[in-house]
Amino acid sequence: MGTDIAFGTDGWRSTVTDDFNDANVATVARAIANFLHNEGIAHKGCVIGYDTRPHSEPFADVVANVLVINGINALKMDTFCPTPQTAFAVKNEKTAGAIMLTASHNPPEYNGIKFIPHYAGPATVDITSKIEREMRRLSGTEAEPGPRSREADIKDLDVSTPYIDQLIGLIDVSVIEKSGIKVLFDAMYGAGQNVFARALERTHCAVVPLHCSVSPDFGGLLPEPIEPNLVECRSAVLESGADIGVALDGDADRFGVMDSKGVYLSPNRALTLILWYLITHRPEKGAVARTVATTHMLDTIADQNGCRVFETPVGFKYIGELMREEKIILGCEESGGMSIAGHIPEKDGLVAGLILIEIASRLGKPLSDLLDDVYTEYGPCYDERIDVPIPDDRKKALLESLRENPPVSIGDVEVVKTDLRDGVKVVTKAQTWLLVRASGTEPLVRLYVEARSREAFDKARASAVRIVDGKKP
Repeated sequence: MGTDIAFGTDGWRSTVTDDFNDANVATVARAIANFLHNEGIAHKGCVIGYDTRPHSEPFADVVANVLVINGINALKMDTFCPTPQTAFAVKNEKTAGAIMLTASHNPPEYNGIKFIPHYAGPATVDITSKIEREMRRLSGTEAEPGPRSREADIKDLDVSTPYIDQLIGLIDVSVIEKSGIKVLFDAMYGAGQNVFARALERTHCAVVPLHCSVSPDFGGLLPEPIEPNLVECRSAVLESGADIGVALDGDADRFGVMDSKGVYLSPNRALTLILWYLITHRPEKGAVARTVATTHMLDTIADQNGCRVFETPVGFKYIGELMREEKIILGCEESGGMSIAGHIPEKDGLVAGLILIEIASRLGKPLSDLLDDVYTEYGPCYDERIDVPIPDDRKKALLESLRENPPVSIGDVEVVKTDLRDGVKVVTKAQTWLLVRASGTEPLVRLYVEARSREAFDKARASAVRIVDGKKP
C-alpha cells in the first residue's frame, strides 16, 4: 500500500490519478473482510453499492472479488444507487454491513470507499479504528486470502423497490397527489436519478427532469447542490413554472432546494422549515439532533415545542448514533444531510426532498414565503459559512492558538459558552455564535456565524474574519 489511508468523517477519498487504485481499494476491502471475520459476522454477507462515476463499478468489482476470496458473500447492486439505498439494503438483507464506492460531491477525478456497519448508518470511530488497524497490518503484504470460513459468491442485488416503499411510507402521499404540484428534479448526473424519479412517480406529481443521465465530468460542475452549482436548476424552475426544485448530490445523501420564485434555501433554512413542519403538521414527541455547525433556529423551535435538542460534533456518524439510541424526529447537519424518525440512521437527500415537496404541496406557498412566516413566529435568524483558504501549517497553529485562548467576546458582547469539541465555538447570551473549524481535507478554515438580528450578525461576521486574520475578535 503506497499511501496512508485513513477514514475521515465519512470514509476514505482520494484521486484515481494518485492513490485511489485497485491495489489500495483491495487493501481496504481485505481490512474490512478481516474486521467482519474478527467480529464473527462475516457469514451474513456484505452489500456493495456504487455511484455513477465511470470507475466506481470497476472498483466495486475489485471489492466483490476480495470479499469472495475471503469467504464472504458479496451482494453487489445491479446498477448505481444512492448511498442511503445501500445503507437501507444492510437492514433489508440483514447483512454484516455494506461497502459503498462513492466520492459523493467531490470532483470527478475523485473516488471514495466507506463502510456502513450492520445498523445501516455511518461507521463510528471505534469501528473505523479497527479497520484502519487491519489496513496497517496488511500494508506491504501480498494479497493472499484472509480467514476463509465458507464458499462464497457474488450475487446481484436490487432493493430499489423496498427502499422506495420505505421512502413513500415516510410522507403523506395523498397531500402531494391532491395538490397537482410540479417538481423540477435536478439529479446533478448523480446516483439518485433513477430511484428518486420512481419515488416521484408514486406521488403522481408532474416532474421536470434535469441532468438525469450519466456524465463522467458531471456536466462540468461539482455534484454538490449548493447555490453556485444550481444556476441551471433555478432557470429550469422558473422556465417550467415548477412549484419546487429539488437537487441531489453525487450519491444522493445531501439535498438542495429551490422554491417556485427561484429562491435557494440553504440547508440551515430548509432544515428550519422542515422541523417547523414536522412539529406543526406531524405532532409527535421526540428530540432533535444537530451538529455544532448547524443553525440554533432548530433549538428555538424545539424549545418552544417541548423537544430536547442534542448537539454533536460535525459528522453524521454522531447523529446516526443518537438516532439508534433516542427517538430523533429530525437529525441533521448544516451541509445538507438529514434523516427522520422511522428511517435509517444515515443522511438521505431523497427523504429530505420528498418532505419538502410535501410541505410545498400542503401549504401551497413558495418555500421562502413559508420560511418568512416561521421567522415571524419565532424571530429572525441570519447565518453564513465562510471558507477561508489558509495553508495547513498556519491552519493548525491558528486552531491550537484559539483552543488555548478562545474568544471571550464577539465584538463587544460577552461570550457565555465555549465549546471545544469540534473546532472552537463561542456563544453569547443572545444566541449569537461563531465557530472556527479546520477542514480535514482541504487547506481551509471554515467560519460559521449566526445571530438573531442583522446588526449582531454583521458584528459577529466581522469578528470572525478578524480572528482568522490574527487580530482581536
